Amino acid sequence: MFLRYGKAKLREGVTRIKDGVVNEFLIEGKDKAVLFDTGLDLFNIKDYVAKLTDKELIVVNSHFHPDHANGNHHFDKVLIGEKDLPTFTTQDVYFKLADDIVTAIFAKNPKTKKLQPWIDKLLMTKAGRTQYVPLRDGDEIDLGNKKLIVKDFPGHTPGSITLLDPALRFIYAGDASDIDIWMFTNPDCSLHEYAEEGRRYYKEVAAMGYTKYRGSHMPLTHDISFMRDYAEWIDALTPEKALLRFTVPGAKSKLCIAPRRV
Repeated sequence: MFLRYGKAKLREGVTRIKDGVVNEFLIEGKDKAVLFDTGLDLFNIKDYVAKLTDKELIVVNSHFHPDHANGNHHFDKVLIGEKDLPTFTTQDVYFKLADDIVTAIFAKNPKTKKLQPWIDKLLMTKAGRTQYVPLRDGDEIDLGNKKLIVKDFPGHTPGSITLLDPALRFIYAGDASDIDIWMFTNPDCSLHEYAEEGRRYYKEVAAMGYTKYRGSHMPLTHDISFMRDYAEWIDALTPEKALLRFTVPGAKSKLCIAPRRV
């Protein structure tokens, strides 16, 4: 599957695009369609989506990590949570993390610098000529006979967003509440604060009647209660209990990888 895109129809008007270890979602209405995330850019996501729909396409990022945003440069405009708006400098939280870690690795192992073109392709999203437009909590995306509602879920990144489908009571969650914490890059948010955000979000969407959701790395759709359980797991997480800890000597930024079994 790493050699090509895969797709699966989840329901009428919704296609899951499998891009290596990432899911992108094509959500179609009568007049327009949303592509939720652009993936790793191992292939041209724009050309692939053009084969799936001829509707006007609105491209949305769940957050600004390279496995969700590397294909952005193929598009003229991308909508993204306002707190994840990229500047393409090391002032960006993610770019600072990647630059700190890669620079430290190169300093300790100079021969690895030969890999920089591949590292840059996978880890450093291209600026291109893409216009980035901020999304705010409560914004609506009108697809004709369907509306999607933007709901903030900060923690995984400062500007992580989810898309609510009120007609189906279904949520597209990106990495905000997924099967693991991977590249947790919000230095202004402790794990406890992240857990509090998760509990708050869960209570709000449960009260609105949402019952199911899908994360960008989840193999299956989950009951909304998984968000509550995920928040509790985050709150109890300590380095001693992590299945995998990853630090780079000399790097100022720390990469948190904490797998969670589904």
